[in-house]
Amino acid sequence: MDVNDLNELRSELEALQNNVMQGSCDTGECESDDREDYPDYLIAMYKEVMPPVKSGIYFSRWDLKAMGAELDEHFALDVRERMFQNFMRWIATPDDMKLVMDQFIKNMDMKCDLYREYAERFPSTKPIFDTKIEKVESTKKYLDKVFVEFFT
Repeated sequence: MDVNDLNELRSELEALQNNVMQGSCDTGECESDDREDYPDYLIAMYKEVMPPVKSGIYFSRWDLKAMGAELDEHFALDVRERMFQNFMRWIATPDDMKLVMDQFIKNMDMKCDLYREYAERFPSTKPIFDTKIEKVESTKKYLDKVFVEFFT
């Protein structure tokens, strides 16, 4: 290997490192194929359930870890999307999916109970929490729809 080859290799590694450090891949060449086995409905579910602006609930990394532990699934704390993928990866049967959906709904219900309590304690926040609760109810219907479409 000559000096030009080493310099070229060094510049490629630096470019790759910069892309990783910035968290972006403009060309799309550095995207991983982790989702090859990842069904489209799970990608759609992630986009509908995980963003609080859509679902009314913020699922923290600890929430995901606790929901997994309830189902005897243990995974490391990581980026939320990767944790969601790890949590959903073990689903093999409709019964497994039902258990996962039940965990999401249980978590949503717990947080809605808190929202109702906050709205009662602080009446001026009631419209804010009512909006969140409406989004949660819509998300629960979405989860039911996903289950019916893909698992029955």
